[in-house]
Amino acid sequence: MSQTDNLEERFRELEREVMGKQQANSQSQDPNKRAEPEFVAVGQSVEAAKTGVESLIAWVNSLNGATKIAAIVVIGLVAFTILNFVFKLVTSAISIGILALVGFILYKVFFETTPNNPK
Repeated sequence: MSQTDNLEERFRELEREVMGKQQANSQSQDPNKRAEPEFVAVGQSVEAAKTGVESLIAWVNSLNGATKIAAIVVIGLVAFTILNFVFKLVTSAISIGILALVGFILYKVFFETTPNNPK
């Protein structure tokens, strides 16, 4: 029985320690900078993208002559390919949505039973 009491006491100590750390973290953070986890993740992704673009620009600027032109052409082609892919995805999504709408309308018109009211 003493082992159970000892385990319970250790668990309570751990719980107090964790709660104390959470309260310390929440007090140390600026309340104006609190955000939902999704917004934090998006903000971090945007910052990472900005950092990546800045480092890419710095790398291209460090090149000289023909290598700089070749790098710009390759980066342009890659950017155009990615943009083309995104446009195709959007077009496909719109087409599937329109197809689903037409299918739903055809189902409602031809297959849904309507009560006949003979007079």
